[in-house]
Amino acid sequence: MVKCCSAIGCASRCLPNSKLKGLTFHVFPTDENIKRKWVLAMKRLDVNAAGIWEPKKGDVLCSRHFKKTDFDRSAPNIKLKPGVIPSIFDSPYHLQEHSYSVMDSPKKLKHKLDHVIGELEDTKESLRNVLDREKRFQKSLRKTIRELKDECLISQETANRLDAFCWDCCQESIEQDYIS
Repeated sequence: MVKCCSAIGCASRCLPNSKLKGLTFHVFPTDENIKRKWVLAMKRLDVNAAGIWEPKKGDVLCSRHFKKTDFDRSAPNIKLKPGVIPSIFDSPYHLQEHSYSVMDSPKKLKHKLDHVIGELEDTKESLRNVLDREKRFQKSLRKTIRELKDECLISQETANRLDAFCWDCCQESIEQDYIS
């Protein structure tokens, strides 16, 4: 069975002439910590398990995903230096922003989520303050309309119209805040 590179968008296949072309294939490390780093570097998700992709026993990565300095060329067979992590991935554009590709580590995602939640809380607080100011404005305006009416500077009909107009205007303003 022909082995294929496990990196997203990589079409490298382990064929008889691959080594002649300078293309080598490397199994995933047995050390779980290093293997996890390889998988995270690949930024690949498993769509069936709704989580990060996990390599199977025969899965490999080709040499295109490693820097030249990652290889030990002193032996007859080219090998990876111990502990190296693949770092060269050129995912196709349509997968770069897709949910199949993990863009950040779980720690970074958690940090971003915490930041967004903080911004949401700040926005909620700001909205509460705006609504409180709106209520104070309505009270002040109604008081002014009442005083104008009490001093006979405006008629009862005008006072009622102003009160209704201000109420409608304030309600539209609040509705616009919720829509925007």
